Amino acid sequence: MADLFPDRLASRIGPLKIVTRSRLLGHHKGAHRSTKTGMSLEFSDFREYHPGDDLRHIDWNVYARTDKPFIKQFLDEQEMRIHILLDSTKSMGYEQKWDFARQLAIGIGQIGLKSGDTVSFSTKSQDQEYFFRRKGALQRAAIKKLVSQIEQPTLSGYFTDYALRHVPKAVTVLFIITDGLEPLDQWEHLFRRLPGISRDIRIITVHDTSEEAPRLQGDIRLVDMETEQAVEVTMSTNSIQRYIDCKTDHESKFVSMAKKYGIQVIRAEVADGVLDTISKKMRQSGWLR
Repeated sequence: MADLFPDRLASRIGPLKIVTRSRLLGHHKGAHRSTKTGMSLEFSDFREYHPGDDLRHIDWNVYARTDKPFIKQFLDEQEMRIHILLDSTKSMGYEQKWDFARQLAIGIGQIGLKSGDTVSFSTKSQDQEYFFRRKGALQRAAIKKLVSQIEQPTLSGYFTDYALRHVPKAVTVLFIITDGLEPLDQWEHLFRRLPGISRDIRIITVHDTSEEAPRLQGDIRLVDMETEQAVEVTMSTNSIQRYIDCKTDHESKFVSMAKKYGIQVIRAEVADGVLDTISKKMRQSGWLR
């Protein structure tokens, strides 16, 4: 079986880090600067001494010059809590979308783990639920192994109905990987609830070239992969154009709706590859540095 996420990909994304403006950080020490002051080695500022402060933090050189005691303050560095939620409904199995989506999940997870953050991941199949929660660079192989072994998506119904079931509370950054094809009213119902989970929500919508302009002709029977409902259609230049227009309209409204709720969206093309999506698009959007 081919390696879903080769070492060469891992090495290329190795220097990257997830960045956020959210103030919701974990309680454990990590590599991300908090807005609070704490006990890291990086100096922040002075403040006047108050009774009860630790005498070890008095700067005696400043005291000798001013005859007033001042406390040294240091920047507090804390971990982030990263969660990756993967859509595993049947439409995600179309062409190369599933492999690409899993590669994105592994890549994001490994970036977070290497930075010392707590990384969690969840998805489900028709018969099994998958959940991962680890911390530390040594766990990068573990998330790769778990995500790689998840077979083709078989879940029926709407992703939006079960999306939040296994997302931990108080997540710093929530990544959602999906094709976004469900009805807009389903998405809005989910979007209303997401801010209660995280203040920094990022959706990656996955697209395959063959979906953008289907190469079909004549009288055919189309079957919805998820609902299994069938429809008889005649594929012509006009009908294909109507399909393209409808899909474009859906995606435009999806992005606008997400923006209304403070949710960021990146469009990811399978043809561009996972490295381009992570190292270029995600960096350009300010998700990574």
